[in-house]
Amino acid sequence: MSKKLLKTIDKIMDSSGSDKITVFTSHLKIDGSVFKAEGRCDECNDEYLTLENALICRLEDYCACDDQACECNDYICFRYDWLNINIDDIVAFSIVQ
Repeated sequence: MSKKLLKTIDKIMDSSGSDKITVFTSHLKIDGSVFKAEGRCDECNDEYLTLENALICRLEDYCACDDQACECNDYICFRYDWLNINIDDIVAFSIVQ
């Protein structure tokens, strides 16, 4: 299953021209850019989706503010330069522009 999901994400990224992704697990919303290990160990990340500049927010704390300048999520979300997400934990994803 994991290789198939990674290939699907890859194909959608190629056709959309974007490497930005939003991933949902059962408890988290994660935004970032997919890291492609081109020319490096293509089989190394079969179980994980690696993101750069990841922003992680807990869904139960996520604010429903619809104001353009809404900053209420700034206090419950955390940034990471690199993040590996276990493919089996992904519930949904969307490639974004």
